[in-house]
Amino acid sequence: MRRIYYRYPQRVDLSFAMGMTFPETLKYIADLNGQESTKTTGKELVRVKVKVEIATNRAEFGDITPDVLRPGVITEAADIKVSVLALALRGAGKVPIANDVFYVRLTDRNTCTDIDIARENAAEGLDALDVKNILLGNPN
Repeated sequence: MRRIYYRYPQRVDLSFAMGMTFPETLKYIADLNGQESTKTTGKELVRVKVKVEIATNRAEFGDITPDVLRPGVITEAADIKVSVLALALRGAGKVPIANDVFYVRLTDRNTCTDIDIARENAAEGLDALDVKNILLGNPN
């Protein structure tokens, strides 16, 4: 069964192939949910948090549960919403500096998985290449 979001953007910012099968890629991306990393930008220390959700009923996104990741439950394609929250760690506390939302479409190609990334809005912040690096495990 496909998990497709009917309002997925028509314009895709970045497409690439991931060298894993569809179920492996889906599990790999699901494991990124809740991941945090810290990096330095200029003179500030920034904490980046990632939230991953999957299309549930063509109109909404929900948490990725273990029963969704069972083999054969999702086939062909899945739409995933990746939210990236950046917080500047300052003396006064944590200050949000960016909250970017991206839609990621995974398409099964047998031996690999095609990935399309589209940004929800055109505000400044992260771009599709940054999300690709997060997905590939290179958040900095």
